Amino acid sequence: MPDYILPFTLARSPKVLPMLSTLSISGACRLSDVGLRQLVSSAPAITSINLNQCSLLTSSSIDMLSDSLGSVLRELYINECQNIDMKHILAALKKFEKLEVLSLADLPSVKGRFLKEFVTAKGQTLKQLILTNSRKLSDSSIKVISENCPNLSVLDLANVCKLTDSSLGYLANGCQALEKLIFCRNPFSDEAVAAFVETAGGSLKELSLNNVKKVNGFFPTMPPIHRSILSHT
Repeated sequence: MPDYILPFTLARSPKVLPMLSTLSISGACRLSDVGLRQLVSSAPAITSINLNQCSLLTSSSIDMLSDSLGSVLRELYINECQNIDMKHILAALKKFEKLEVLSLADLPSVKGRFLKEFVTAKGQTLKQLILTNSRKLSDSSIKVISENCPNLSVLDLANVCKLTDSSLGYLANGCQALEKLIFCRNPFSDEAVAAFVETAGGSLKELSLNNVKKVNGFFPTMPPIHRSILSHT
């Protein structure tokens, strides 16, 4: 979706799509900050926007979204938007008053300091947080999430490889509303996972442990209700 077609299609005039609430333009690799601004001006009521793999977008787009949709946006997906730097969008993210879903998969600039400042400010409203491949995060980041995100129901920590068993303890103590928890290649022990499920598994509907290689010994001894929520390959 190149910018030049927008004035003739979706962005013919401001507010031409007044009822549009969900916009997904994932993979629009030719869309620039200018084009996104045109789209948003045509749809001022957007509550969910998927910008995954929009590789030309920069931090300026998030600034624009916070100014235009700060009071209404609930879901923001920016996976693999490599030109968006987290330290440059922190102030903008704090402007979203109702943000419930934030997806930051495959973004190298997701670091502990950024996450701490963001969830400390906005964690109370978050329900879903996607941090796949955020390889610079550590146990201290999970501790901050557990202390500031009491309503979190979905957490994706796949390939966050620096985590230890301590992270499971933090989640068990702080995130009591978790329904879906995704791990992959995390170095957790089977004892820690078993203790987590026993302590905090009451709300879980899905627990993915793909390629968590140390987890191999606790499944047969777990109650059936807990075994039913596990995915393990």
